Amino acid sequence: MAQRLRGARNQTPPERVFRFNFILFIMNGAFGGLGDALTSTPLVMTAFLSQLTTSNTLIAMLGPLRDAGWYLPQFFMTSWVDRARRKVTAYRASTIFRMAAWLALVVCIFTIQDRVILLIAVFACTIAISFLAGFAALPFLILTAKVIPADRRGLVFGLRQFIGGALGVAAGGLVALILGGQFGLQYPQNYALVLGGGATGYALSYIVLGFTREEPDEAPARTSPIRVNLKLAWSIARSDAQYQRYIVMRVALLAASACVPFLTVYAKRALGVNDGFIGTLISVTLACSLLSNMVWARLSDRSGNRLVMIIAAVMGLIFCAVAAIITGLTPDASNSDLAHLALIGLFGFSGVLQTGINLASLPLMIEVAPVNNQSLYIGLSNTILGVMILLTSSVGIIVDQLGFTGLFIFSGLAFVVALERLARMNEPRVSAVREVA
Repeated sequence: MAQRLRGARNQTPPERVFRFNFILFIMNGAFGGLGDALTSTPLVMTAFLSQLTTSNTLIAMLGPLRDAGWYLPQFFMTSWVDRARRKVTAYRASTIFRMAAWLALVVCIFTIQDRVILLIAVFACTIAISFLAGFAALPFLILTAKVIPADRRGLVFGLRQFIGGALGVAAGGLVALILGGQFGLQYPQNYALVLGGGATGYALSYIVLGFTREEPDEAPARTSPIRVNLKLAWSIARSDAQYQRYIVMRVALLAASACVPFLTVYAKRALGVNDGFIGTLISVTLACSLLSNMVWARLSDRSGNRLVMIIAAVMGLIFCAVAAIITGLTPDASNSDLAHLALIGLFGFSGVLQTGINLASLPLMIEVAPVNNQSLYIGLSNTILGVMILLTSSVGIIVDQLGFTGLFIFSGLAFVVALERLARMNEPRVSAVREVA
């Protein structure tokens, strides 16, 4: 089975088909990037929740719940995805349900008046959106490995983020006006309108990728039952040192990134920034992401994704040091303007470093996974990461006990762990994947 799947995946597609798929992947990422910008957890969703609840724990839970569902189901879907001769068919299966879940979230925010009920509805819709995305995630990753050659993936992911970022920057000014009440909408309806725009971007991204042209794999004679996959997964986790380093590195980066949304909470509570300023932060973050995107993409294709991750992690350390200093200061009339400027700079800096991590992490995962066992490796990796994402919701407890400064010191230590693991990783499989792609 492995040889047949490898043979099917390694066939070079005709140039015309590749160009068609290349454009679809770019459009998918661009529309998805617009959706990410307008529904951003660190900015939009955190600002929305900070006015709905004072609980740091609940605010900390939203990001992990939104992200974990994308990861958690993947290991248990490996046999189903392997059986699908066309991975795009498996991807399409969840599209209508994902669109319905986003619509439900927007409708709930528009119509529900009771804040407790609205809070429950937001979390319920977020969990549904998250897990439905998880059913599309593994087919998407295997489809990427199948139709996009390794030496083009940096360019593909770079262009996806570049165009998506451009759309987000263009929308950022409108977001500032909407959240600032210029269209006559007050909280929470103003946020519902912004999230509705994000949902539209996501819907377009799902639909576009569904048109991918893909050669069918040979149908495998049999697929491994879950107990066999579990035994193999345990063997991989124990024996593959490269894989171990990758997983620990990704877990550390997840822990570090979970702290970023609380910079928005600090801005709302300590500095008293208004919702219009949140729109400005979106524009600044996306503009910096946009400007750095193609630099990261070029570096990825020329020097490898490991180097991209190392540079981004070093930038993360700098971000945490500055954030710890800013949140350690007591805001008053003499330094509040300076703190506002520092926030703008920090969010712009975070856009650059997060773009590097987003661009390199998925291609690096594909490269770490052996070509003849990609479904199992990728599924196992993402399920482990999904569990760890849920655990990162405990950062709210860190804020309660140690304050914002303590949280960013913790985040800096997580970046140190990620750097240590990256320094120990080697790249023997990267060249192998590039040769066969």
